[in-house]
Amino acid sequence: MNMETIKNRIATLFGVLILVFMLVVPTDVFSQGPPPWAPAHGYRAKTRHIYFPDQNMYYDIQRGTYIYFSNGKWSVSVKVPSIFVGINLGRSTQIELDFYGDRPQRYNYSHKTKYKVKKHYHQNHKHNKGNGHPGKGHGKGHGK
Repeated sequence: MNMETIKNRIATLFGVLILVFMLVVPTDVFSQGPPPWAPAHGYRAKTRHIYFPDQNMYYDIQRGTYIYFSNGKWSVSVKVPSIFVGINLGRSTQIELDFYGDRPQRYNYSHKTKYKVKKHYHQNHKHNKGNGHPGKGHGKGHGK
């Protein structure tokens, strides 16, 4: 066999292997798909943006990007922003927005107001050494 014939056979074999690979491997292997926290199929077709009020962040389903406020400006990332990496977004509050434009953050003040986060207040005040009446002078004589 001459060199030209060997090259042709290798090229043919290579082409056949690529064709077989493309037919055998499912197409979803090549797509990233939705993030693991995203709910199942139905709502993805009706909703473009998910708002996370606890994080004041958006997820654009169509573009597969996160829109978040950091260092005084809005940023966009294809990965979960580093400030939210330790948070389970699947357990976070998710609001399906009725907005199909490209910049939901333009209405952030409205979203923050409408979907206000309920803060959990911890009692961080100083413990009273008296009988439980702060500021009433019922302590043990250590007052002013």
